Amino acid sequence: MKKSQRLIIFAVIALLVVTAGAFLFNRPGSNAEAAFLEQHGLGGLTVEEIVTKLDSTTADPEGLSASITSEELILNDGTREVKLALPAEKFYLSFAPYITNTHPCATHSLISCQGELVGEELQAIITDADGKELVNSTFTTMENGFVGVWLPRDITATINVLYDGMTAQASIDTTKGSNTCLTTLQLN
Repeated sequence: MKKSQRLIIFAVIALLVVTAGAFLFNRPGSNAEAAFLEQHGLGGLTVEEIVTKLDSTTADPEGLSASITSEELILNDGTREVKLALPAEKFYLSFAPYITNTHPCATHSLISCQGELVGEELQAIITDADGKELVNSTFTTMENGFVGVWLPRDITATINVLYDGMTAQASIDTTKGSNTCLTTLQLN
């Protein structure tokens, strides 16, 4: 092979490597998304870990707002917004049983939604339409008065909550567009 042919082949390979590198490492949002997550102490976490971290506290991490829909986690710091897809097979439901005070809610705000019962132990049983128990656990409500659970996607279910001799029940579903915030569980 002549020197000029090798030089042309090398130049073509170098161009392909540079182009592929630019595509892989400069995808729209990937570097900015990572920097955004790092800035807010969320770097290196999975979407599930971010949801757990933000939903379990009422501390406002540097002006960050976070809401969760049936499809994505939306983070916003007033200057930038990052949307992270939820796992394809999972749905996040945050519920806040109450005795006297609640608020209407459909899309859960991980940082600003506040339930009545904070730090209280309760039992929750979630049963699918076929009668299979998906959840049967004792939980302690978080600082925001909510309990968060990951459920299978695309189901219809019933949630029963037991607290201090009182009960509440509601129907739920985990399909696209379903509510992620349940605040209608009045205990009596």
